[in-house]
Amino acid sequence: MIRATTNGVLKGYRSNLMTSFVKLNSARNTVLSQRNFNTYAEDPAAASQCFQIRRSFQRVSTQMTLSDATMHKYETAYSALEKVVGMVDNEADDSALAAALRAANKPTGAGRTALGKELMELSDSIVQSMNSKYGDVFTFAGADGHNVPFTWETGADGARQLCYRGVPVDVSVPEPVYADPDDPTSAVTNQDEIDKAKEQLAKLDYMSGESRFVDIGIGLQEHNGELIKASAFNDALQGINFLGYGVDKNGDSDNIASIINRMGQILSNCKEDSGEWGSDEDMAEYQRLAEKFDDVAAELKKNHVELSTRALFLKNNHDQLKTTANTLNTQFLDIEQCDLADAITSFSWAQYCYNAALKVGNSILSQSLMDYLG
Repeated sequence: MIRATTNGVLKGYRSNLMTSFVKLNSARNTVLSQRNFNTYAEDPAAASQCFQIRRSFQRVSTQMTLSDATMHKYETAYSALEKVVGMVDNEADDSALAAALRAANKPTGAGRTALGKELMELSDSIVQSMNSKYGDVFTFAGADGHNVPFTWETGADGARQLCYRGVPVDVSVPEPVYADPDDPTSAVTNQDEIDKAKEQLAKLDYMSGESRFVDIGIGLQEHNGELIKASAFNDALQGINFLGYGVDKNGDSDNIASIINRMGQILSNCKEDSGEWGSDEDMAEYQRLAEKFDDVAAELKKNHVELSTRALFLKNNHDQLKTTANTLNTQFLDIEQCDLADAITSFSWAQYCYNAALKVGNSILSQSLMDYLG
């Protein structure tokens, strides 16, 4: 009878002691992890809610990474273009271009040829700025950021010409030359030249419209497997869209760097002793280019302002992503994170209960053993 009673007491004690131990261990884990639950089974509703919030937070974090890279790329582009705008500001007294335009109207002998060299060096500086990089990527190379966008090559006439990703920016489709000038149905003798020019112009048009879409958190969506372009951001920056490409009806370049380079070449052809123009054609072309320059410079400034607007949009969007990320972080912390003061209090109480159970156990074991021996 005594043994049965003793066994019952010990069994109840062990059960109560284990319960106290489990509660203590649970309270300890809560304090260490600072979480209200550590497994899905502990709180399925809260765990499901947190899963959705964490998934949203992960998506926003990825968007923030892309947004940050795109924003800094545009900041680099804006700074480079701002430098170019300053170089070609013909209204600024301290710009090399303004000085050249003023001095070119004065036949000062070697002065014109020297200014011609300055203009060609200025065109080099413009190209160098437009070949700037953000990290390992060329900023103004469009969708091909790993190859230098602008290069100077030697043209068919021996003069240097500006190329964008290997294609001359001043390409123009020549008029057909017929074998019989009086018969437009006769064979075209320069067909190969026409085809080549058309192909090059088509390449420039294609590169001008290239896209590279990134998800920066503006609602990326697809329809029938195709990206809805308005739901993503096109971060491709094509240098020819800022400096221009192609030629006008007079055959003059629409690219501001090429125009400045050509003006420099014409000035370099002036006679060093008298400053006279190399030819009447040179004088007419220079005056034509000088008049056209105002239009292309105005277009460059407009493009610079538009780039500034897009850069500002990226900054505002990035700030919004930060706000969204902070809000999501607060939400799942409110659900997952425990009140540390309450957790410590619960742990202290659980530890007190467990220690008390151990003391009671010592008393029960001592009395039960004596009863058993008796």
